[in-house]
Amino acid sequence: MDIPIPTRSTGRGQVVLQPSYFTSSIYIKALREDITALVHNFHEQYKEDNTEPFTLFKKLWNAQGWKWMHFKVFDSRTRETFLNVTARLFLERMVKTEAPFTRTVALFALYTFYNTQPTGSAPALHSLSHIPIPIGMLSDQYTSLIGLPSMLTSPYLAPLQPFAAYLVSALVSAQAFHLLPSSELGALTPRELPREIYVEEGLIDSNQPQRKGHNSKRDKVIKARTALDLVGRWLEQTAPPSDAGTATAKQYKAHKARLLAEIGGESAAVGSASQGVVQRLQEAQEAQETQGDGSGSGWGMGRVAAAAAGGGLLRLV
Repeated sequence: MDIPIPTRSTGRGQVVLQPSYFTSSIYIKALREDITALVHNFHEQYKEDNTEPFTLFKKLWNAQGWKWMHFKVFDSRTRETFLNVTARLFLERMVKTEAPFTRTVALFALYTFYNTQPTGSAPALHSLSHIPIPIGMLSDQYTSLIGLPSMLTSPYLAPLQPFAAYLVSALVSAQAFHLLPSSELGALTPRELPREIYVEEGLIDSNQPQRKGHNSKRDKVIKARTALDLVGRWLEQTAPPSDAGTATAKQYKAHKARLLAEIGGESAAVGSASQGVVQRLQEAQEAQETQGDGSGSGWGMGRVAAAAAGGGLLRLV
């Protein structure tokens, strides 16, 4: 796992990890990958020998270095976050959408992690007395955990059933769980994992990773709103007067009347040119209609022909 730059505590000057490290993508992503590797490696060994599944699991747990997990951090405030997040990541592999074998390995891991917390040290280390677990209609992790042994009925999974039943019974008897409302209600703290996403520029409080050189969705929205506000203020400052449209229409008609007077709007040349334009437009419309794609509709030929007959197309406004 990657180790971030540590910060110094203000007490005795000891260097400690901050709680945000264990809720960040650095720790969450690495631990999820380690759990997946643990499930895969146990599955490979289970296929060769399934006579003592839990003994086999404990050997793999020690061989992969999981037994040193509790010595990762000693500061009480940070350790509380570390224990809760780690147990939560084991629990997320026990939901009904996971394969029964994966759920069983996650149960083995949670039980081992919970029951190997150091005791009797001086000074005493903070320990996790109750494991927060959601219980609800949509994400009922507790009921899923209780019903896990009944799912291990196939010949391949049957050797795991008595061990899973014993571990579930032991955890329930020890009152190891702290029941919470459904996760959809945001009962877990933090609500989403990871809470902090680590990118090359540093930590950002977002659930979507931001690639270097690319703006995040939030940044794009902010820039778009800023640009829209600037355009709105510019339009307010440069808005034309209310009668600008009427004045422009009058100027256009005046210029048009002057142009017709200079070129002789009623001359035969203007009329001939207008008729030529009308004829070409009619030919283009007929060609489009012949193709049958409907793109020749809406040409307004009746209005064009009327304007040409009334003194030329220059009189068409």
